[in-house]
Formats: sequence, structure tokens, C-alpha cells
Amino acid sequence: MSAGLFAVTPREDGIVSVQVSIDDEPYIGPSWVDGFSAAMEELSGDASVRAVVLEGGDQYFLAGASQAMLTGADGREVENYAPRAARAVLGVPVPTVAAVAGHAIGGGLVTGLLCDAIVLAEESLYGVNFMQLGFTPGMGASHVIPETFGATLGRELLFSGRLLTGREIRQACCPLSHAVVPRAEVMVRARNLARDFAGASRDSLVLLKENLAERRRESVERALQVESAAHGRLFANPAISAEIAGRYPVIAPAEGIEET
Repeated sequence: MSAGLFAVTPREDGIVSVQVSIDDEPYIGPSWVDGFSAAMEELSGDASVRAVVLEGGDQYFLAGASQAMLTGADGREVENYAPRAARAVLGVPVPTVAAVAGHAIGGGLVTGLLCDAIVLAEESLYGVNFMQLGFTPGMGASHVIPETFGATLGRELLFSGRLLTGREIRQACCPLSHAVVPRAEVMVRARNLARDFAGASRDSLVLLKENLAERRRESVERALQVESAAHGRLFANPAISAEIAGRYPVIAPAEGIEET
């Protein structure tokens, strides 16, 4: 794993940024969950931290599972690490802000949406393309996507796997529309939100976060159980790996999107 992943950068009093991906390593997998969980555990013990900004690479904020992970011998690991990833994001004890300047697809988008606040770029692509690749959503997407996009549009996106630009999300006038700004403004907007949050005492922030996260956790946990059961059935079938391999995009990272 690259040393750049999960680097913690103090920004100002009480605010830190965490690098959750670099463009050479944009994918979520077991090692990503281990690294992210370790970084969050360390921050959780730091009483000076009052807000965390998650930042990605220049091209990608974060992607889901790689083709190798989905189609290789460890394919069934998805049903194990996807729930762990969701729980790790929800488990951060202080407010989290996702600065999603780059593309965020599948589990990468869900990671951002599980944060307490998110900022998207007009120019980047967002969506959950699980079904386009031949398997059902994970990481709590079946709850989080309708929660944040609205029920009707959320169901449409889950079934179709269609990707939207940030500009299209804003024009959809959905619950997430307010979060879209020009890409050049994403980091500034995200850090300003973190600054607003960090103005309160840490004790108050932790108590409010515990309250809000617990409500979301109950709903997400129910979704995770159903999703993991579905993945257990699907990935036990060798034909699913073959189908995913045939559907997985082959566009090079520098030219387009190849994440799940």
C-alpha cells in the first residue's frame, strides 16, 4: 500500500485531512479497510481533532472493488469487507466531510455519502454501477442512495447503474443537489464546512455525532445484512465472476472510468 494513502494532514485548529485514495490506488478492498480503520482509530484518540475531511486523488475521489478483487480467488471477500468499510466510516466519532472533487463510483460514492457532509464537483462523475457489472449493491448502498438522492431517483440509479455528472445531480433538484459546486471550489467548500463544525466543543460534537450516527447505523446495518446475504449467494456462483469480467470496463485510468 502506498505511503500516500491515509496520510493525515493538520489543516487548522481541530481540523485534519485524511487522504483516502491516490490515483494509482483508487480502489476499496480489505487492505483499504484495514488502513482506513487504523487511521480513524488513531484520530479517535486525539482529543484535539474536532472534524475530519476525507480527500481523494486528482482524478478519483475513491472507487469500489477492482476487477481483480471481484473476479479473483478473493471475490467472496466482498461480502466481508464491504460491511466493514461502511461501519468504519460511520464509526468516526467527530463530524466527517467528504471532499469529492474527483469521480466517485460504487463503494467510493457510498463512502462519501456516509460522511456527515459531502461536496461534489459539477464536472465529475458519480453513481453506483454495481448492477451494470452483474452483481447487487453493497456497503449499505441500498439504503444510502435512496436516502441521499431521494427514493425515486435513488431506486433508478441502483437498478440502472447510471452515472451522473455533478451538474446533473444539481439539476435533478434532489436532496444531494445542494452539495454540488465547481470542481475548483470543492476543497474550499469542504474545509469551510469542517471549520463551521469544528467551532463547537469536542464533547458536544462527539455527543451529537453519536446520536446522528446511531440513527443511520441502524438503517445501514439492516441494508448491510441483506446485501451481504445477496453477495454470498452471487459470488458462490462461478458464472458471476465470468459475467463481471466480461462487463468490467477496460478503459485506462488516465482516459476514463474503470471502477465499481
